[in-house]
Amino acid sequence: MSEQNTSNNPLINAFLPEERKAVGELKELLPEIIKESGVSENYVLWGISLNKESTDERLDVILVKFLRARNLDVNQAKEMLTKSLKWRIKFQTDSILTETFPESIFKKVGFIHKTDKQNRPVTYNLYGGIDNQEVFGNLERFLRWRIQLMEKGVQLVDFVNLDQIIQVHDYKLVSFTSYDATVKTASKNVTQILQDNYPEFLAVKFFINTPWWGDYVFKFISIFLSEQTKKKFIVTSSSGVKDHLSSFIDEDNLPTFYGGKSKVPDMED
Repeated sequence: MSEQNTSNNPLINAFLPEERKAVGELKELLPEIIKESGVSENYVLWGISLNKESTDERLDVILVKFLRARNLDVNQAKEMLTKSLKWRIKFQTDSILTETFPESIFKKVGFIHKTDKQNRPVTYNLYGGIDNQEVFGNLERFLRWRIQLMEKGVQLVDFVNLDQIIQVHDYKLVSFTSYDATVKTASKNVTQILQDNYPEFLAVKFFINTPWWGDYVFKFISIFLSEQTKKKFIVTSSSGVKDHLSSFIDEDNLPTFYGGKSKVPDMED
């Protein structure tokens, strides 16, 4: 990769010099990473070959994510990427997009709808008015559904103009008593998976309609999150939902139930 900012990829042009150097070093370690993780020599991650000889600049964008998640420590980034590839084999993540889950259960729990003002896809997670046992009781099914949702979001980024997504977590109608052990277990597991295997994909995470006991939830979730991730949180009560969301999402793309003009299929009353 050239030392000059002459790439056709805007994301690479934004790299700091130390990031460029670290990416080059991590790229040289890809053969070791492939071997240690047990994936095939021609393994493709998010549509991009993990080949150190590749001229696809999107590979650099993926590699810098793992480096940024480990403060540009090349050895730690190597370990993280290796473990992540091992997880993808064990979890069978690469075939997860072909799986189906009951829409009657999951459609109103989470979905991707439109983009924000920077064309980043927006994922909505709604936790109110659901049957905890039905949604979270089968932990394996819930995790696979949630990771599929994440993978669908990743499919919508091109690693050229954008490489992050927006998440909205809605706690409307969620009671303190409903935040039970089943929910905690599911939250802990999915948070850890996303933290370990999808580095630097989160641009902003909104926590909206947060109840009075919301601090309890954030303290629990924060145990499993890095400081970089926690800095991306925006927390608001019901009175500030539209103002906060519309600061990032155009009214034409914001769901009607948040004061916008965009209807979400099968989600209208």
